[in-house]
Amino acid sequence: MQPVEKTRTVKVPISISFDSTLVEQIDSICKERGCTRSWFVNKAVEEYMLEYVEDRDDYETAVAALEEFEKGDRKTYTLEEVYAEADLL
Repeated sequence: MQPVEKTRTVKVPISISFDSTLVEQIDSICKERGCTRSWFVNKAVEEYMLEYVEDRDDYETAVAALEEFEKGDRKTYTLEEVYAEADLL
């Protein structure tokens, strides 16, 4: 999945169902902010997708680091060794 691009695009109408309590919360926020449901839901989904992509990338980076670590071809250090080397003890 590619990151969401923040450019003007053609709007495509879709139909989606929400729990009535969630709709009430959305409506309340929209009234408070002076925005439409469509704008609010678009922004919420956009932010969620950006966070999802970032989390997925972080996960993939962590998996790659773990695989590299498990190869065992690099020296590891204990916290005490790092503190001692940095003269923090």
